[in-house]
Amino acid sequence: MSLDPEQRAFLLGAKLRALATDLGLSLAGDPVALGGGAAIVDAGTVVALAGEDAPERALGQALLLAARYDAVRLVLFFDDADAASVAARRAVALDPAPEARVVVGAGSQAADAAAALTRDEPPPVPDGFEDLCRGAGVDPIFEHGIWRGEVFGLEVVRATDAGFETGVGRFDREASALLHGDQPTAESLAAAADQVRTQRREGAGAHPLATLARERWLRHDLLADPGRVGLADLAPVDPAVERGGLRAPAPAPAVGTAPDDERVLVVCSVGVDADLVSATADLVLREQPDRVLVVVPPRDVLPPVERAVARLAVPATIIGIEGSWA
Repeated sequence: MSLDPEQRAFLLGAKLRALATDLGLSLAGDPVALGGGAAIVDAGTVVALAGEDAPERALGQALLLAARYDAVRLVLFFDDADAASVAARRAVALDPAPEARVVVGAGSQAADAAAALTRDEPPPVPDGFEDLCRGAGVDPIFEHGIWRGEVFGLEVVRATDAGFETGVGRFDREASALLHGDQPTAESLAAAADQVRTQRREGAGAHPLATLARERWLRHDLLADPGRVGLADLAPVDPAVERGGLRAPAPAPAVGTAPDDERVLVVCSVGVDADLVSATADLVLREQPDRVLVVVPPRDVLPPVERAVARLAVPATIIGIEGSWA
């Protein structure tokens, strides 16, 4: 029998307080919900217990909570050892570094940091793929082992072992293969690209094609004009984690060069994405930038986000720039 939300919240809070007490932390605050887990804020300290459903998001959520209350110390407990290891790795790029711990019995132990992300060199572009993309005004991009083509940051084609699949998202690609399998790929790609362009434009409304993956649309704008953020060049790099789908937000990174030859990591985000700072920490470890520039729409430059970004261990700034949909 499943617990009702009130019972579950009570048990999570009791478990978190017991874990904190075992660590020698005496906290007066009451537990509050944190994603699917719980947190206690008291006297400049945040202790949190990651939820079961998406423990990998707990670090980012806890960083925003700590920033909201100007808390310096952050202790995060995980039942999932793998999620704890990733959090411990990301903590290396944060200052002060959060403490990631794995629940063991009635207590906990410090988590071992997972191996750092690696930077993979892209393989040669599949024969005909670049010409196909350029002919339809589509930007070819290599990400997480796959060559893809994007229009204003939205994927409309990808290269697979079976050939080139067109469409926006997996279901659209499958439908396109079933309904238009006899249509030349160049024609189906041109149709998909034109459909996206009709919606991804200045003054775009609430159509899904206009609202999906706007962080990637913002990155597209900056790739086309790196001077807007004071850089001489800018190229996309793999996000810290592969997106779970079109509707899943994921900070969109790129790396560029400043006029003084600084290596700059640019991370684009839209809305308040709890994964922004934790994912950027992973990117800092992989890309080794001299500084970080977080770019969001002006309305999303909020004090808690600014304080969370400032926790990165390398110089980091957040600025507001409107996307070309505004």
